[in-house]
Order: sequence, then structure tokens, then C-alpha cells
Amino acid sequence: MSAHSPDSDDALGARLRTELRRYTAPVYLRGSIGQSAEPTRARPAWLAPALAAAATALVLVLASIPFLPRILPADPAERLVRSVVAEHTRALMWGTRRPEGVPTALPWLTEQSGIALPKFFGGDDRLVFVGAEPVYLEGRRGMALYYRDGDGHLVTYIALPYPGLPLPEARRVQIQNRWRPALMSDSGFSAWVWRQGDLACFIVADMVSESDVERFKDYFVRLRVSTDPVPAN
Repeated sequence: MSAHSPDSDDALGARLRTELRRYTAPVYLRGSIGQSAEPTRARPAWLAPALAAAATALVLVLASIPFLPRILPADPAERLVRSVVAEHTRALMWGTRRPEGVPTALPWLTEQSGIALPKFFGGDDRLVFVGAEPVYLEGRRGMALYYRDGDGHLVTYIALPYPGLPLPEARRVQIQNRWRPALMSDSGFSAWVWRQGDLACFIVADMVSESDVERFKDYFVRLRVSTDPVPAN
């Protein structure tokens, strides 16, 4: 009988089945083999572009959130304070658009702002005058004066035409038994607000702590007694 005859192959197979030890395959191996035998499910062709588009839209929304307009308050004093603080912040970050000296540029400043300054606070040992410019806030032409104190705080004085601006009584503060301006705040800045004739006047600075407020009162007095804005004729 040939070494490669069917009979010899059958005999060898029988011996292997009876004489060789058998081992049970581990559970994880059986599971892996079963998973590899299953056909792979193809993702729909539209899924990848859709996920990419959704991710792009989410990034655009998140990036645009800081630039979305905030809801304007109904109270006119609060609305004006928000605009004045925004102008103060712009000057703090970028500087004045066209810093002008007073009284050198007073005629031009009066013409552009519609406000004259019979009296003007030119600075002292506590507040240094750094510039002036016309502003346009809430549809009203006005004037801004800028000062810096010894600690580097920018102090902005703004006058806008607003006859009869209502002030919140609950926020009024008595100063030297002469004035009762309202102390208001927005976005981490404090603002004195008061009426001076037909003008609404503001002083803004990043001074919000109790000790800062006492110094802020002193700045109000210095500017209030030495600055007299009036509508230009």
C-alpha cells in the first residue's frame, strides 16, 4: 500500500483524533473570531459630511456669542450708562480717536460735540488730563474728557444732551450735602450719573470696591466743581 493512499491518510487522521489532546478556546478568542466573521456595516455616505457640517456650525455659533448684542435695558439711565461704559472701554483699549487739548481745540470740540465748556477741569495732583474728543452715543452728540490718576485708572467724563433724564432714586448718593448723583454700574465699571441743566453727565472708572468708591467720590467733586458743560448756541 502506497504511503499516500487514502487508507493510510484515514488511519493517520484516526490516530490524531484519538491520541492528540484537545483544548477549549478562551471565551475572548471565540468572541473575537465571531466578530471578525460578521460582515462590516458600512456607514451611510451622508453621515461624515453631515457630522462635519454640524461641527462647523457649532464652532461658528460659539465664536459669535461674544459679539451678539445684549438686550438693552428699558430704563433710559441704565441704557445710557451701558453706552457710556462701552465708550470708556473703547478708549481704555484703543485710546482716543483724536485726542485734543483744551482749551486749544475748544472751538473745534464745541462745533463737533454741540457742547461748550465755560469752565473746564484741566487736571491737578490727583487727576491728569489726557485728552478730549466728541462722541456720538444713543443718537446724541456729546463730549468726552479723559483723565488718569496716580494708579493708572482711566477716568472718563462724558456730557450728552438729555433734558429731564430720570435718575433711579434708590441709587442716589449724598455727597458733601450739595449733590445727589446716582451711582450705577455696568460690566465691572462704576459710573456717577447726574443732570446738569439740559445735559446728562457721567463719570466712569473701574473703581468698584468700597475704598475705590470713596476715592471715586473725590473725583466726582473735583470734576463737578470745575467743569461746566452747556449746550452750544
